[in-house]
Amino acid sequence: MTDTSASLLLLMFTMGFMGSLHCIGMCGGLVSAVTLSRQQVWWSGLLIYQLGRVTTYGVLGLLVGISGAALSVFGGDLLQRLLALLAGLLMILFAMNLAGWLPDPLRRAGIWAARRTGLAQLARSVANDARAGGWYALGLANGLLPCGLVYAALSLALAAGDAVGGLLMMTCFGLGTIPAMMVVPSVLRAMTPTLRSTAMRTAAVMMVVLGLMTIFRGVMHMHQM
Repeated sequence: MTDTSASLLLLMFTMGFMGSLHCIGMCGGLVSAVTLSRQQVWWSGLLIYQLGRVTTYGVLGLLVGISGAALSVFGGDLLQRLLALLAGLLMILFAMNLAGWLPDPLRRAGIWAARRTGLAQLARSVANDARAGGWYALGLANGLLPCGLVYAALSLALAAGDAVGGLLMMTCFGLGTIPAMMVVPSVLRAMTPTLRSTAMRTAAVMMVVLGLMTIFRGVMHMHQM
């Protein structure tokens, strides 16, 4: 199955956009540590950081797309449809965590990974650095942190079974996360706990809808086989 239609790319972008509120509490913590430690936000550096994350997502999409193409030789379309169903389920589980209804099993893993890989230390050094390379490297590394939303996106990219398709899908996903990540400093300063909770629950409901749509899409294609 090579399915990288405009509707699927839009789905990936929307998934990144809706789930990006989660980034404020997870990888956004690194961004806030960098940006809030400066007297003024270096917007150019923050954008370069985002490009680093998107680069990592794109490369991961390319790799899983290649893997998906290889798997399709053995499992055919059925395996790819099952992967789409898995992606939908992961989206729903992530949404429940986003709303605070389920704990995040990857949160501790993400914190541990940031410390063990030196990512937290890199963030501190970047805070006092105005060189683009450091911010880009931070974004590259940040894209590798454990995240349920990323795994759901990768499942869909794997199901595409196409290298270029996987690259495009994960790039669209990464671009969808940029708006929230760019306003992390302002959000942290201005958003009250109640407002943030309401926004995250609203996003969670929309993520559940996206997950159900993904599952329905996979089931319908299975019936058409």
